[in-house]
Amino acid sequence: MDYTAQTGDSLPALASRFNTTVDEILAANPHIPRDATTMPPGMPMKIPIYYRALWGSPFQIIPDHAYINGPHHTGFNTAAFLSAQTGWLKDYRAYVGGEWKTGAELVDYVSVNYSISPRLLLALLEYQGGALTQSEPPVKKNLLGLKRQYWETPYLQLVLAANLLNNGYYGWRIGSLIEFDDADGILIRPDPRQNAGSVALQYYYSRMFTGEEYARAIGREGLAQTYQMFFGDPPGENGGFDSRKSAPA
Repeated sequence: MDYTAQTGDSLPALASRFNTTVDEILAANPHIPRDATTMPPGMPMKIPIYYRALWGSPFQIIPDHAYINGPHHTGFNTAAFLSAQTGWLKDYRAYVGGEWKTGAELVDYVSVNYSISPRLLLALLEYQGGALTQSEPPVKKNLLGLKRQYWETPYLQLVLAANLLNNGYYGWRIGSLIEFDDADGILIRPDPRQNAGSVALQYYYSRMFTGEEYARAIGREGLAQTYQMFFGDPPGENGGFDSRKSAPA
């Protein structure tokens, strides 16, 4: 299979995701040194592949550079953005770290501590909690559907979400998470060409959704549409594949 290296790809992780071996990848790509570690983003590769059943959607929800809290988000002002919205988050307050923080400060706090894009966190809160458009949260507890005792407030739900997202992101990146079950115990195997940011969201939504609700969340009309509505379609990056033009929802 033709493949273009994505940011952070390593040979062991690729072997795990494509159900092959490092030796087979090296044999198919004689230009790659045997002591190579991380692949250069954008490098064309041939990947020997042994198909597994139930591979998931190839739709890319969000590119990796839009997932992490990195240069792509330099200059984004969470407080200024929230002040222009009508939803409840701009007036939300929580006592964290010995002081009261605004909704914007809480989003930035989680963004910095978990290295996740503030835009993505805002889109997450809007998709499930109407944080940018609704005057009140839709539920009093467990806004994001993550049920853990004493972690029921919107802020603590966001912390739980960030932890789950990073488990999915880095698990996929190093090749330790190549399949998982949804909330009903149905096996999910992400497409091996997927990027880490999209798998992070697939893994996150699998913790609470199943069936059509899960498919919608990870498809064109789910979180991706919410993100695009407020922040536009994030530009592509070297590596991966352009699934947004061809993949079904």
